[in-house]
Amino acid sequence: MLLTQEITLHLTSLVILFGIATGFTLALLLFMAPWGNRRANRCLGALLAICTLWALVYVPIIEVETLSASFHAIFALQLLFGPLLYFYCRLLTEPGFRWQRQHLWHLAPALASALVWLWQLYIESPCLGAGECIASEVTHARFVHRAAAISSAIIYSSWVLRLLRPYQRRVRESYSNIEPVDLSWLRGLSFTFLAIAAACIPLEVYGWLVPARELTPGMLQSLAPLIMSVVLGWFGLRQRIIQLSAEGPGEHEDEAEPKGDEVNTPADSTSANRKPTVRNLSESAAEALWQQLQHVMQQQKPYLEPGLKIAQLAQRLDVPAHHLSETINGIAGQSFYDFINQYRVEEAAQLLADQANGHWSVTEIGLQAGFNSNSTFFSQFKKRLGESPSRYRSHENKSVTC
Repeated sequence: MLLTQEITLHLTSLVILFGIATGFTLALLLFMAPWGNRRANRCLGALLAICTLWALVYVPIIEVETLSASFHAIFALQLLFGPLLYFYCRLLTEPGFRWQRQHLWHLAPALASALVWLWQLYIESPCLGAGECIASEVTHARFVHRAAAISSAIIYSSWVLRLLRPYQRRVRESYSNIEPVDLSWLRGLSFTFLAIAAACIPLEVYGWLVPARELTPGMLQSLAPLIMSVVLGWFGLRQRIIQLSAEGPGEHEDEAEPKGDEVNTPADSTSANRKPTVRNLSESAAEALWQQLQHVMQQQKPYLEPGLKIAQLAQRLDVPAHHLSETINGIAGQSFYDFINQYRVEEAAQLLADQANGHWSVTEIGLQAGFNSNSTFFSQFKKRLGESPSRYRSHENKSVTC
């Protein structure tokens, strides 16, 4: 029996147990958090709880020499990681997403895996028929189940990455400041799932050749969820509610595809040499809206507002948000995010070149220009002008002195 055996905790077990304490604490906090997207937070909390529970039950594998073969049925929890990550992504990127009965099939493989493993115990085999197995025999016997877990991680991670691509585009079409709603960290997490699954494949092959080895796929997976739980908890608690306009980009199938970062058309250039590619507006209507937009940008300077959204700018112009977005995409060849930040960079460049603003730090210049973070300010400035704000200010001051 497990409780009658002497347990001496190894360093690996101590690390896992430390992560478990952190993971369960974060999971509890997510379940109780009254702010943000509460349904998404609870889904994230469930993912954290399952990850840490799976790691917890792996500790006896490290510490105890022999365990009942039925004990390993609990490792079917691996098949819940992918579905919960998928549901968390949908709850964040689709505000109208609701649980439905057909979604239960995503959870069915985990239950089926556990039941199949228990059913296998009644099949006469050198390992399973004896009731207890040595580690190498259990490893070989659970090959199909581990293969299913690896496949699940690959499939769901790829699915989440596919969902995030149009979402990231929609965010850039709706926000001038995307940091509070940016899900690049979730994209990175999905790639982490893929990397772990990829690393488990050669370890699995190696396990058949060398049964006694220090690092196993199970040990790798027991450590990785703990790291992911900290990352998920940290970013998940900071994640704000995402509010994309009901008539915003992405809702119209015939919307012109934005160029993103590929085109950097000067914001103050005329439209004489450009032909609109807006599909839902006539060429004359698109040009008229573009001229109206240019007038508002130059006279009212709405880009100085750090939290400016396309819905707010469209309200000023008294036009539908998706018409404004399509006009910016079609004529300027930019997303709303790039369009607004280009104006901010130009404003910052003027402020940096003015020696009367020498008492302002570079950070203060960025804030005055409408940026609300140094990272966005520096990256956008260097991307468009080819050098950092500090170096640009230094060069401008030298040219004035000469």
